[in-house]
Amino acid sequence: MTETRPSSRPHPLRPRLKPMLRRVVRDDHTLQLGVQPMRAVMLTKLDPPARGFVESLDGTRTLDELIATAEIGEEQARQVMRLLTDGGLLDDAALRPDALRGLSLAERERLGPDLDELSLSPADAADAGLSALARRRRAQVRVYGAGRVGAQITVLLAASGIGHLCVVDPAPARHEHVVPGGLSFGDVGRPREEAAAAAAREIAPGANIWTGRTASRPADRASPPDLAILAPVDPLDPLTAAELLQSGIPHLLVSATEGVGTIGPLVLPGSSPCLRCQELTRRDHDPAWPLVGARLGGYPPGEIACGTALATVVAAQATGHALAHIDGLPCQIVGRSIDITPDWQWKRRPWPIHPHCTCTCRPSPQGPWQGATYEDP
Repeated sequence: MTETRPSSRPHPLRPRLKPMLRRVVRDDHTLQLGVQPMRAVMLTKLDPPARGFVESLDGTRTLDELIATAEIGEEQARQVMRLLTDGGLLDDAALRPDALRGLSLAERERLGPDLDELSLSPADAADAGLSALARRRRAQVRVYGAGRVGAQITVLLAASGIGHLCVVDPAPARHEHVVPGGLSFGDVGRPREEAAAAAAREIAPGANIWTGRTASRPADRASPPDLAILAPVDPLDPLTAAELLQSGIPHLLVSATEGVGTIGPLVLPGSSPCLRCQELTRRDHDPAWPLVGARLGGYPPGEIACGTALATVVAAQATGHALAHIDGLPCQIVGRSIDITPDWQWKRRPWPIHPHCTCTCRPSPQGPWQGATYEDP
């Protein structure tokens, strides 16, 4: 059989091959689990009894019961189990689906594909993605800005299982803010935060969603969010970012300006470069940058030439990175940003900690930041 890297995963009580991995019998001695190259695993040199044992892992019996009825010896059966467990190919059918408690049948069915995806991600704990979904349902995310990008992010987060969402954007919706998956024509004239919250509630009625009108400020220390997303429709208010940093709240900057979307950096207060580090680095490489930023009214300057496809691509990518952070996975935009266009041209920009910024002087549970070097455009 194919060797896999060892892991700390415990053996499932009622082992079940992950049902989302398609099974393909290549020949009498080879069983393939999964067809996507990034997921697929080949089990080789299987004799018929060993293959029969693997295919019997359907979650209806305990490991001891499986071994007792297997046509292979206990030692070989446990070796097979160890390889499958270490490869992340098994779920434990004995675990209760507590993560779905309180959801209607319709919501459970709608979340099915998300749960299936989580079951195949590194966030899975051999429980078919249930613990990862439970983590999302406990999480609180605050979105600042509900224009073409921010409203879609709000809806996508709610649809992906985030249980607590606050939207902050009291400005009225206009026709140019209407995009599929975000605000609708019926929302024109309403506060954007109310319209985005309503759209999110429609897709996820079991989620707790409220607006900035009833929200506490980050500095109030009242139930701080696990993550804040800055998706400014107008020039970014640096005071908001400073308040999030001072309050120790992780925050992700997202923008779409002049036909280019930018995701990142994700700021982990006390352990990674902050948005002021970004500004100081720009100033070092462009002495006139403070004047440019002042004349823009803030940077990024807001949604400018933000087409529908661009807004959708940026919102989807930003949501993916936000979910990775909530899921506890390594995030590739800590201290980095990614510039993207709808035709899939990408550019990564690292942002180092600036020596004149005091942002990393605060203690942080996130651990030390591994530095980066600035690259000119």
